[in-house]
Amino acid sequence: MFLDAITFVVGAGASTEYGEGVFPVGGGLRTRIEDGYNFNVGRFDQRLETGDKLLFQSLRRRFQRRMEDFEKRLAAARLIKDHLYMFPSIDAFIDHYDDDDNCVAEMGKAAIAVQIARAERECLMAPDPERSSYSFDIKRLKDSWLEPFARILMDNVRDPHEVGEGVSIICFNYDRCIEFYLIEALRRRYRIDYSEARQIVGKMNIVHPYGTLGSLPEQELMHDASHPEFGPDVDDRFDVWSLVPNIKTYTERVEEGEALSRIRKAMTNCRHLVFLGFGFTTENMKLLSTAETAPKPDIKQFMLATAVGISQHGRPALQEKISGLFANPIGTQWQRSTMIEVGMGCAALLNSHYLMLQR
Repeated sequence: MFLDAITFVVGAGASTEYGEGVFPVGGGLRTRIEDGYNFNVGRFDQRLETGDKLLFQSLRRRFQRRMEDFEKRLAAARLIKDHLYMFPSIDAFIDHYDDDDNCVAEMGKAAIAVQIARAERECLMAPDPERSSYSFDIKRLKDSWLEPFARILMDNVRDPHEVGEGVSIICFNYDRCIEFYLIEALRRRYRIDYSEARQIVGKMNIVHPYGTLGSLPEQELMHDASHPEFGPDVDDRFDVWSLVPNIKTYTERVEEGEALSRIRKAMTNCRHLVFLGFGFTTENMKLLSTAETAPKPDIKQFMLATAVGISQHGRPALQEKISGLFANPIGTQWQRSTMIEVGMGCAALLNSHYLMLQR
């Protein structure tokens, strides 16, 4: 099992280990959304030659009797396509272009939902539709960080209902890979069924600041559009608009007291902090910061982070940025406790430091 009071902060870089090129990283999601909204159509009844045909057809079906609403959302899609490149993320774009009709936010979130659903469908956890909608070959993920994570999480834990105690996960990704993998890992380790494993994972302290496609469904709701199964079919039956409310922007998430409170509690009370594939962007660091809300947080025994793409010269600045998340009455003590693993991926970090992470 992991050390008590440990918090993991998971970013987009962690998703790259679920299948090469499947989940977008950095500006990847932004680029896919720009390409998807490259609609070269001027009228409702024209044939679409470029852009995401599923999104366009879904939009046309939804507003086939409301032409004015259709045109507003088409204009929002063009705005996203033409100006998104000037922003660090689609979330920042939506936050900037807050319109009265909420069309920009709706179209941005719809594009996110489609891209994440497709990535779930194409990743190494994608279920075999001929065998089961809620199971997959877990050995496919043997090289991902989820394998050592689940191994340490469950090691020396006899009762499956005690798995995850003292562990918090703040996942900035929209996908549900962590939950889906842990359900399968619990099923195999403890020989329990999907429903029991799902219930156990549901009680773990896993927070998605920006939301997800939705909670993983019970077996009896597997084909309910409002409860999308993992890796859903993104076809004509895919109801993207039912998933839009599940996707949150930075501003929306900050205003949600319960979620923000859980994040701050997980950051303030942890004694061990691990960043996996996290990008350390300004808006996300603001969500994690407890410097103002917790003047006397618990002392951090260590803070550990992957840093792919950051040079050795950037290590001191990143150490300072991480330690700056907390009020620091003892000078640079927490900065000295922060270890930055430059060039090391998520699986490599957990495998290299497993003795330090487990109890």
